[in-house]
Amino acid sequence: MITAALIFTLLAAALHAFIFYLESFAWTTRALSVFGMSRESAEQTKEMAYNQGFYNLFLGIIAALGAVFYWAGSTQVGLALALAGTGSMLAAAAVLFITSPDKRSAAIKQGTFPLLAVILLSLGAFL
Repeated sequence: MITAALIFTLLAAALHAFIFYLESFAWTTRALSVFGMSRESAEQTKEMAYNQGFYNLFLGIIAALGAVFYWAGSTQVGLALALAGTGSMLAAAAVLFITSPDKRSAAIKQGTFPLLAVILLSLGAFL
C-alpha cells in the first residue's frame, strides 16, 4: 500500500512540476489554451502566476522528497514530507473547487493524485 501511495505522491509531484512550468514560464504562450484565458489577461496576471508557479514547484519538491526519504530508510520523515506535500496540494485543490465553480474540472484534475496519495499514506501509516 505504501508503494502505491508513494507512486501517487510522485505523480502528484510531477503534475505540480508541470503546473509550475505553465505558470512560471509558459503563462503567456502554452498556458493560454490550458487555462482558457486571453493573452491580455495573461499579461496582466503574469507576475502573480510566476509566484504561484513556485508554490506548486515547492509542494512537488516536498512530496517527492518524502518518497525519496521513505525509500532511503527514513520512513517517518518520508511519510511526514509526503503527507505535508500532498495534503497541501489536496487542500489547494479543495479551495479551488469550493471557491471557483467554473474551475471545478481543473480542481479535480489537480487534486486526484494528491487525494489518492493522502488516503493511501494515511492507511499505510497505520497498518
